[in-house]
Amino acid sequence: MIPTVYESPRPCWADQARLRRFLTAPMIVVVLLMSACGGDTAPSSPPTPAGTTISAADRDASLDAIERWLAAGRADNAETIARSLSSRLPDDPVVDAALGRALLLRSGEIREAFGETAAAAIAADAANALKRAEDGGRVDAETRRNLGLALEGAGRLDAAIEAYRRAGSEDPIARLYLGLALLRADRPEAAAGILESLAITRPDDAFVLAALAETSFRSGDSETAFERLDAAVRLAPDEPGIRIRRAALLRRAGRVRLAVESLVALPPEVRERRDVVQELAAGWLALDRPGDAGDAWAARARRAPEDLPAAIEAARCFDAAGRVEDAEAWLRIAEDTAPGDPRVMEARVELGRSPDRTGS
Repeated sequence: MIPTVYESPRPCWADQARLRRFLTAPMIVVVLLMSACGGDTAPSSPPTPAGTTISAADRDASLDAIERWLAAGRADNAETIARSLSSRLPDDPVVDAALGRALLLRSGEIREAFGETAAAAIAADAANALKRAEDGGRVDAETRRNLGLALEGAGRLDAAIEAYRRAGSEDPIARLYLGLALLRADRPEAAAGILESLAITRPDDAFVLAALAETSFRSGDSETAFERLDAAVRLAPDEPGIRIRRAALLRRAGRVRLAVESLVALPPEVRERRDVVQELAAGWLALDRPGDAGDAWAARARRAPEDLPAAIEAARCFDAAGRVEDAEAWLRIAEDTAPGDPRVMEARVELGRSPDRTGS
């Protein structure tokens, strides 16, 4: 799924303005548009005991609390309120849209911490809620954009493309999402047509330029691709996702060392993000340096101890590098992080290590 990311610390769903995710990997993916907004004070949710009716005032207060929690970057609290409200008002499309937004943002948080499989399940729930909202009359562009994002997160790319189309040709964000989704679907010519027309009206949009760079690269025009990426970096120098995209294309163009160097130069707090580590590790492996890839994953796992896949990847890379003690250490860390998790045992079997072994 989506391997490129843009991040904004406090998303505002009513006034989306920045790309949140634009992940790395051979395929550009859809991104989440967000911007900073108000809501510094942590909101509290109104009481809505199970099995009781809810007044219009309480409904509106709950919806307001959901939005304020989202603005505060607390999708977990927003999800709790939204699920409770949805259980009391199961046929309310406004509530469904709010639940879908909360779950969509939550899926992004879960993806960063726990990986793709866990995030996909939450994204599927988000898609179901947003589809109910659309079927109930919420046909605004934002709801349909969010539906497309959720469908992509759930692995339903064709359905996501149709959702972006339904958002309307006049919505620039939906057009960008559509272009990125078409790239993911390996339809670069269709994507280029949409993105080129979008660039006419948004010539200084870094994210449009980054997406167009992918279309240029796929058409064999590497020079134009990197010109567009360099311009995108100048326009948005603090967006890690654009730098990840540039590194990914450098690696695919055979300029692997430059790709790795560009990511190693990032500040540690950025370099140890999961999306950055994924691309950095891919670069190290392309240079036949699995030990360095293991170090990158280990740094990620230390920064985010809940990221079990990072610990497992560190073990795999260290094993490939012949660093058997480091590999065993990270398998044990993974076991301590998630006792009984089958993924750790699967990794042990893959690497030929039983739980009581300390060597290869």
